[in-house]
Amino acid sequence: MTGSKPFFAVRLPMLLGLFSLLILIGGFGSWATFSSLSGALIASGQIEVEKNRQVVQHPDGGVVSEIMVKEGVLVKSNAILVRLDPVAEQSEMSIIEGQLFEMMARRGRLEAERDGLFKITFDPRLTRRADKYPEIAELMQGQHRLFEARRASIDHQSEQLMKQREQVQNQIEGLSAQQTAVGIQLELTEEELKNQQTLFDRGLAQAAKVLGPKRAAAQLSGQIGDLTARSAQAGARITELNIQLDALQTQRREQAISDLRDQQFRFLELKERHRALQQKLARMDIRAPVSGIVYSLAVHAPRSVIRPADPVLFLIPQDRPLVIAAHIEPIHVDQIHLGQKVALRFSALDQRSTPELFGTVTLISADAFQGQNGQEPFYRAEIILRKGELARLPPGLTLIPGMPVDVFFRTAERSPLNYFLKPLSDYFIRAFRET
Repeated sequence: MTGSKPFFAVRLPMLLGLFSLLILIGGFGSWATFSSLSGALIASGQIEVEKNRQVVQHPDGGVVSEIMVKEGVLVKSNAILVRLDPVAEQSEMSIIEGQLFEMMARRGRLEAERDGLFKITFDPRLTRRADKYPEIAELMQGQHRLFEARRASIDHQSEQLMKQREQVQNQIEGLSAQQTAVGIQLELTEEELKNQQTLFDRGLAQAAKVLGPKRAAAQLSGQIGDLTARSAQAGARITELNIQLDALQTQRREQAISDLRDQQFRFLELKERHRALQQKLARMDIRAPVSGIVYSLAVHAPRSVIRPADPVLFLIPQDRPLVIAAHIEPIHVDQIHLGQKVALRFSALDQRSTPELFGTVTLISADAFQGQNGQEPFYRAEIILRKGELARLPPGLTLIPGMPVDVFFRTAERSPLNYFLKPLSDYFIRAFRET
């Protein structure tokens, strides 16, 4: 019995050790199999402003006259940022306005000629400006003088034509009087011829006495025909003169109508150029589209040149909510979904005093973005902080756009055993396939 005591003395600890090991392995196996761990996908990101930074551009470009802001200052919406030099546009505007006023004055004259008026009625806008600008008043006076000169010319031509018509009318009256006198002579000659013919028929007169009245009657009839033809020609001449008189006024109206029609196209073109210049002059002051902080100011001194559509500066809006933009690897995007809970850690802040904040996924890009400078492709996910999270930050701490963020996406719960076996099973799935 004494020889067996050492055996039992050694065996008992071994049994206890094996039993403890079995309990440990069984407990660990049960924990690894039946317990669950919350999964998390870690991604890097940064703080942005919703709708990102606002670029400020100028569609036309120009020469800088005055810079009203500096890098990093906070500006309000509609504040003047940069003022451009308007000299070139103002000079062009003066030329176009001069052409427009000249055309408006000419249009007043042409309308008066078209309507047969004795006085020009100018556009009220032109009349109001004439009180302030002598050059516009001179334009109106010039058109008035031209109107009077053209009307005087037509009146003079009409007067000449009317005198000619009066002369022809007098000729007609003279021809009519001659025709009447010759008609009376013809009647007397015919009566004399009748008497001589009666005497000749009785044998009381010679043949010569009969031929004389016949010859005179024939001559008088010819004179009457000639006078009638000359009267007809004079009447035709009067008709021609009347047509010429009417044509003077008609041609004047037709010319005015034609000039007005031709002028209308040019007038509309100038109006459009004038409107475009007004808009261009209104854009000489480059204003802030939103409130924000000036960033990346591209001009630093007067007389700098801004090219059309080039960024003048950027504004970081301060009145929009912050957004955390995370870059997700394509192999993990299937684990991200809208409404997913997210934990956020801000590595740029003191980790001891800065709490972990929470947010929600609000947007996942529909396709992967191609990384720049050799970076891998990624999906973009946007996270919005939950209401009241910013208030949890320590006093004096502020989240600024551009800060880096570690983003923890909460995924489905899995057992520890699944965590251990998943890489191994994935390896064997690939290892036992032909390539």
